[in-house]
Amino acid sequence: MKAISFVMSLLLFMVGPLSIGVVEGNESQNMEVSVLESFIDESGCNLDDTSQDDVRLNWAYGDESILAGQQRAAALGAERCSTWVNGEGDSNNESELFQLVEATLQVEARFSSESTDSNQGNSDTAVAGLYLSAQIVPLEDLDESLNLRWYITVDYAPLGEGVAQDLVKHYGWTSSFYHDEGNVTNWSHEISTERLQEDGIPFSADDLWRLEVVILFIDDLNHTIYGADYVQLQSPSNIPDTAGMLPTILIAIAVVVGLIIIIRQDQQREVGLPRLKGTLHQDKRGWYAEIAITAGIRDVTLKGAYADEPWKMGKVPKQQLVVAGTSRNFTVKLRCADETTKEVPTHWKVDVDELGGWVLDLILPIRDKT
Repeated sequence: MKAISFVMSLLLFMVGPLSIGVVEGNESQNMEVSVLESFIDESGCNLDDTSQDDVRLNWAYGDESILAGQQRAAALGAERCSTWVNGEGDSNNESELFQLVEATLQVEARFSSESTDSNQGNSDTAVAGLYLSAQIVPLEDLDESLNLRWYITVDYAPLGEGVAQDLVKHYGWTSSFYHDEGNVTNWSHEISTERLQEDGIPFSADDLWRLEVVILFIDDLNHTIYGADYVQLQSPSNIPDTAGMLPTILIAIAVVVGLIIIIRQDQQREVGLPRLKGTLHQDKRGWYAEIAITAGIRDVTLKGAYADEPWKMGKVPKQQLVVAGTSRNFTVKLRCADETTKEVPTHWKVDVDELGGWVLDLILPIRDKT
């Protein structure tokens, strides 16, 4: 019953968040990605499709370009319909970022009714819009020229007489984070609904799925990207239900079952392995040890034993069967050339039914003669 309760609790913990219909971006996994920046005109430039693991930023080029896009094109020396990978020309064939910063981005969308309801009686009324937060961890000491930039892209955004995907419509930057290695910054930023609308970004629950928020860490001197993370937002109706997450649930069940098997095997070893105890004695004939071996729930066969230097062990009984739940006692002779030692480390080779061969350690302390 305890195992079943553990499985159910863990499944509820893992699966529960998948079915909650909240309007916020999920925390994306930090993975090795490529950032593809393209400068497109009204024709769309016939861009190639990219992997889902890639970040795509499409800048409008020409009459409909925004100031941030013009500045980025000038910094890179980008031309119409050109594509840049991680801040380098696409001919460089860079496959992944050279990461200097680790960041985890979270995004929450808050609408007017939610903002009003959650802040009644609070003078510091929250503004409806997007709330960005990230934990930033430099992997080494960073140059002061390395800045954080955030972008909002829109799918099916008007461009000329057509539409474009992943079109950059909002941009911002800051250098206010720790640049020394390992010093964590918890950064946050809010973008109001009014600012989103000014930038031509549709901000409603129905259009939320069209938005993606990207953060990049770019060096202003060489324009190279040294860190990235992103969140694809979802409308409430687009959040998959539990049935749609069946593969994830099955994987979770398999993981839990595997953990239970491992725990069960550890328990079997604990109750199946024998217990050793012994005492060390000395008389006129020399040193000897009285040993007792008690089998657990499985039969045990004693295969041999030895002692660490400078101790030597005399003849040891071999192939001695100890039936499960019983004990056997025997005596072994010991000798040592160094009388200053304080203990006798011994090791006992046993075979346990269904558990295989083991070597059990037994330390025999030398009692003070006084």
